[in-house]
Amino acid sequence: MLPAELATVEGEEATLILHQGQGKAYDSTKRFVLVLAGAQSGKTVFGPWWLHREISERGPGDYLVVTPTYKLLNLKALPAFRRVFEGVFALGEYVGSPHQMFRFTPEAVVDTCGVEGEVNVFFGHAGDPDSLESATAKAAWLDEAGQNKFRLGSWEAIQRRLSIHQGRVLITTTPYTL
Repeated sequence: MLPAELATVEGEEATLILHQGQGKAYDSTKRFVLVLAGAQSGKTVFGPWWLHREISERGPGDYLVVTPTYKLLNLKALPAFRRVFEGVFALGEYVGSPHQMFRFTPEAVVDTCGVEGEVNVFFGHAGDPDSLESATAKAAWLDEAGQNKFRLGSWEAIQRRLSIHQGRVLITTTPYTL
């Protein structure tokens, strides 16, 4: 098993090993899925696997990964994302400038989605709702969305970005405040 990960990988096959809470979230067909749990319970490492499945089911388009700050993104969510999307599946490359994003190769889009097209995953922070505008996304993973720096205006902007496709949302967070 990969350290601090949720899968065993043999060749090109990855087998998820989820605990009960992760399994329930993974199997949910709801539009909004919340994984609310304590520290070190596997929330952040779960996010990339959920998003990978969403991309394979929803197909080419844009997707979002949003954290309260870029510091938090770079500390945990981005490394977890890259371990799965670059390390396990070799789907493309991370581009840090001018916008933080991950681009699928054309071959990876066909392998993952079964059709040609473009897949981009944009990384944003919820401290500035305006920074999340102007995308049309198919799904979003919001990590540590319970923190005070994850602003209500950002949640509203994310919902607007998902409205055309009625995109699904995975929220992974510790219960910070009531």
